[in-house]
Parts: sequence; structure tokens; C-alpha cells
Amino acid sequence: MITTDLEQFVKAYIAAWSATDREERKYLVEKVYNISAEFFADEPGDHAVKHSGIGVILENITQVNKRLTVDNALTTECTGFSENHNIIRVAWQMKDKDDRIAMKGMNFLQKDNSGRIEKDYIFIN
Repeated sequence: MITTDLEQFVKAYIAAWSATDREERKYLVEKVYNISAEFFADEPGDHAVKHSGIGVILENITQVNKRLTVDNALTTECTGFSENHNIIRVAWQMKDKDDRIAMKGMNFLQKDNSGRIEKDYIFIN
């Protein structure tokens, strides 16, 4: 099966949020995010946040990973993606151990000229 660069990028992005091994997560985050990237979240029932810089984003991903992937045994799968110029839309869902959908959402990823994420906006359904 031949995969496109876009498909490989999306797989690495989903894996960065899903990896339970800290070194693997760090490697994947550095692979897909620009060093000065920004992450924006405005989740239902929570305050809007903005994280700036790859180190802060990595720490946020680590906290989310512990809470959802490790502590609650949720797995993330991509349910679709598309690209329009340098913007990628990634739809995803998280399932519990019984294969029930626990959460759905999508991210809009703005890439820089090097192909790394410059801005990441999350939307949770």
C-alpha cells in the first residue's frame, strides 16, 4: 500500500498525541511541530487556552496523554483528513476499551514552509 506524505504526516500527528512512551512522544512532537508553534483549545466546560512553543505543547500533550490514554485507556483513531493549501483538517475519535466512542473532534493544523505545524486549533464535539 502506498501512503502519501499527507497521510504519513497525519499518522505521525495522531501518534504524537497517542504515544505512551515519553521519548517516542517527544520525537513525534518534534517531527510534526515547529519550535515556535502555537496550540489553541476552547473545550466545552473549560477555559480557552493558548500554548506557545514546542516545549509547552509537549508538556500539554503529555498531560492530556496521561489523563486520557493512560488513566482512562482511550485510544485515538483518525476518521478523516484533508488539506487545503497549508491547512490540514484532521478528524478523530477516542474509544474506550469496549470500542465505544468516548470523544470526537477535529483539529485544524496550519503548516509552515518547512511542513511543520505552526498553529494547531482543536475542536471537540
